Amino acid sequence: MSKNHRLVYEIVREQGVGTHLAMTQLFDLARKRQPAIGFTTVYRALTRLRDSGLVSEINLPGAECAVYEPSAPPHAHFRCTACGRVDDVPYAVSDSVATQLATDQGFDIDRIEVALSGRCKTCAHS
Repeated sequence: MSKNHRLVYEIVREQGVGTHLAMTQLFDLARKRQPAIGFTTVYRALTRLRDSGLVSEINLPGAECAVYEPSAPPHAHFRCTACGRVDDVPYAVSDSVATQLATDQGFDIDRIEVALSGRCKTCAHS
């Protein structure tokens, strides 16, 4: 892993699971540590880290861009349609359900993502 890729990985890992950072946020954090790092370098690092399974790229319906977090055990994500906040939800599709769906539909499932949207507790009460 190159020095720049290691830097991007350290930043994502330090933020922790449950902290969902956009590419621009990660770029800003990387530039604070290494001012000469380029946007494309951070993008390439995230792509390589995602492809190697070290970082999760989360694409949520209605969101302006993908967000990133360290890879973690399966869980769902909730995006507030009012404020845009993204939260982890302790839910995963069981292996038996995934296997049954794959069998019934003739799918070969590689990845399962569960995305929920609505209004968070704060926005629902304001």
